[in-house]
Order: sequence, then structure tokens, then C-alpha cells
Amino acid sequence: MIPFLKRWAEACLPRLAGDSAVGQDIIAEIQNHYRAAIAEETALASAHRSDPYYTSSRGHNVGQDEMVAVIYAEKVVLTPSEAERGDPAAYARRLLDDLEAIKADYRTSEDDPDGYGIGSLHSISRKLEPFTRRH
Repeated sequence: MIPFLKRWAEACLPRLAGDSAVGQDIIAEIQNHYRAAIAEETALASAHRSDPYYTSSRGHNVGQDEMVAVIYAEKVVLTPSEAERGDPAAYARRLLDDLEAIKADYRTSEDDPDGYGIGSLHSISRKLEPFTRRH
């Protein structure tokens, strides 16, 4: 009886993930949010780089730290795996996991005395978090 119900549900009920249009739309929305977050952080870094207020007396500009962090964030592979195509929340979680690894690498590799660069990476993460709880 259970196999019949499973086949019936698969045939009659719309799928919300997998290769369905809805699942692909959610993946595209996540990618768009990620790209928008990168663009926002790039614009903020550019604004800080051109504003002397954000340059210390020793010549350090936080906008440069933010720009380096954005370059790190651009390393995230946005192409979903086969399994992620069927689970947009898993896709978003993988992006966040990748960003956590990038944050760890950034912290050990880059000088960010004021924390603006790591803050940029945290801002990008925060914009993806809602997608990990969807569907």
C-alpha cells in the first residue's frame, strides 16, 4: 500500500525542489542575493577607499581590507551540485559553509586591524542565512 501512495503522491503533487521550476527559481534567487551582497560590499569598500575618514594616520584604509574580503568571497562556487539542485536549503547551507572556510582563511592570511574586512564577509553570510531555513 505504501509504494502505491508514494507513486500517487509523486504523480499528483507538484514537486518544490529537484529539477522543478520552483527549486531552480529558489537557487537563482539565492545566487542573485549572493551576487547582490558582493556588489553591496564592493560599493561600500570603494566608498571607504575614496573617503579619507576611513584612512588611519599611518595610511591604512579599511576599504582596502573590505575589497580584499570581497575578493575572497568571490571564490565561492555558485554552481549547485546535482544534490543541491534538489535542495535549495542545502545549497544555501553549503554556500555558508564555504564562506565560513573563507573567513577562517581570511583571518589567518590577511591583516585586518579594524575588522572591516571580516565584517564584510559576515554581512554576506547574514544575507544568505534566511535561505537555509526555507522549504
